Amino acid sequence: MKISRWIYFPLFMILSYVLPQLFFEASSGWLLYWLITGMIVGFGTLLYSDRKARQITGKTDDEEIYKIRQHRVVTVLLDYEKAFQLCREAAESLNPARIKIEDAASGVIQFRTRVNWNSWGHIITMNVKKLNQNLTEIEISTRPIPRTVIVGTGHSWKYVEELSDYLKEKDAAVNQKVLVESAQILEDVYVNPFRKEKEKVYLKHPKKRQDTDITDAAGKDGFF
Repeated sequence: MKISRWIYFPLFMILSYVLPQLFFEASSGWLLYWLITGMIVGFGTLLYSDRKARQITGKTDDEEIYKIRQHRVVTVLLDYEKAFQLCREAAESLNPARIKIEDAASGVIQFRTRVNWNSWGHIITMNVKKLNQNLTEIEISTRPIPRTVIVGTGHSWKYVEELSDYLKEKDAAVNQKVLVESAQILEDVYVNPFRKEKEKVYLKHPKKRQDTDITDAAGKDGFF
């Protein structure tokens, strides 16, 4: 737990409650009242933030979950067009979310989550950057819609983690499929023709196949 978070925010709330009273020349009793009120609001807000963030993220000892602005960079083994399409699919997988900006030329996809009782809603931006022909970098950033939000409840962390995991899983699945298809092509081009030629030779010369089988059997039994 980061101790400074439990000091600075309550102090900020105390000052925001007490300082205005100084302009109205409030009595010491009223100053004490607003000081206590600011302290209660500050610590109460942090306690709610702490409980909610742990509940949403499932983490207990990671200070990153409380940050209202989150940032991740994911590198995928895909060309630019496929990576951009994958980002669009990732945005659509985040429910509920609505795509607001989609510009393939600049590589930007921006979407928003809805405002509800648990969240002010978030603006999530994905920037796609081509590194080379088959390598693309995707930068994910998120922040609450109101810029005045100063306490996080774990939603920003949750969104970027879900998007990062989605991109990594789909990238791995696509490349695994490519590897399987490449292995099949190699077998069709190099292995299968060799087998067919070998079968033709054995069909023309049955004794050669018999001698080969005997040699293989002897090798397995340890005679050679």
